[in-house]
Amino acid sequence: MSLDEKRKKIEEIDKNIIELIAERTDLAVSIAEIKDRDGLPITDKDQEKKVMARVSMYAETFGLETDRIENFFQMLIELNKNKQRKSR
Repeated sequence: MSLDEKRKKIEEIDKNIIELIAERTDLAVSIAEIKDRDGLPITDKDQEKKVMARVSMYAETFGLETDRIENFFQMLIELNKNKQRKSR
């Protein structure tokens, strides 16, 4: 595979990542609606801990730096919480 082909493949992967982030955010908004209906707070520290444990395990499985993956997912969680707040 040539350099240009590899870069094109990365471009496709980047698009897929963005699409998945958008899908995750849409799900977070629907979760916010359920939380709002049930009188629950947006922040759920226990759920956030579960997410971090899960993504750390996935990172290890794929040979990635767990601290960087955790930072990335912490940003995603904050992005989703901000979107949830705006949807209320």
